[in-house]
Amino acid sequence: MDKTMSRRAVLLRALQLPLAGSVLLGLSACDAGGDAREGVALVCADPDTMTSAQESVRRTLRYSEQSPDSNKACSGCAFFSAAQGGCGSCSIFDGNVVNPAGHCDSWSAAS
Repeated sequence: MDKTMSRRAVLLRALQLPLAGSVLLGLSACDAGGDAREGVALVCADPDTMTSAQESVRRTLRYSEQSPDSNKACSGCAFFSAAQGGCGSCSIFDGNVVNPAGHCDSWSAAS
């Protein structure tokens, strides 16, 4: 059995090993052991289930599912009530569902 390797085979192996390592590293980062929804934006307000009045209030107050300022998210607002399942409710929107990470122009710090 010939134990020598050609220069081409050595170079090929030298390229394959780092590539395989980076693929394995990337795959291991995909499942860091957290919640399956981790890293995925939570969407709470479904426009298909809202009345036109509810949509109008949200549009007027410029509600968004993701706050541009993490210090002014719905979860820190006086009008927000936490609920099971990730989403909460807001008294401004007649108790309708809102995203804890969301924001609107009526945001007021919880005391």
